[in-house]
Amino acid sequence: MFRDRPRRTMGLAAAAVAAAGAVTISVLSLQPAAASAEKELRLTTVQKADTRPEYPRTGDHWVTYYDLHTTATGRDGKETKGKRVGDASDRCDVVLARYEGVVTQCERILRTDQGTLVLTSLTDRFGRPPYTTTAAITGGTGTYAGATGEARVTLTDGGASYRIQLR
Repeated sequence: MFRDRPRRTMGLAAAAVAAAGAVTISVLSLQPAAASAEKELRLTTVQKADTRPEYPRTGDHWVTYYDLHTTATGRDGKETKGKRVGDASDRCDVVLARYEGVVTQCERILRTDQGTLVLTSLTDRFGRPPYTTTAAITGGTGTYAGATGEARVTLTDGGASYRIQLR
């Protein structure tokens, strides 16, 4: 019995080292890979058509159509529309209506010559615009096929501005 103890101790030590190595490897594999090249798009829309009701109620929906432009920044730091690069649309559903405003769930489609980006968001529209929200990029086509990321969307009375982080 005494003779088995050293072998058993060595076996336990070897098993402990192997387990620690496996844990280290699995922990390292959970670390995120180095950030792939992120790309930022800055776009501005100009509203062309809108079917939004004047007094939206829960369950109402509407569509809005836009011209899509690059975003130009002046020397004073003000953002304005730049070159036209495509068109865009929103389809929004009112999920909550209150006296102060509404909460909308919207799907946004931005279409350019390079492809299409699809975004989705839940937006609080209380008080007067501008309304700011973060939208998830749910997909794309062309250059944007397999796109992921998020967009910071600022909605105004006559359009919107987008700061899109593609991953």
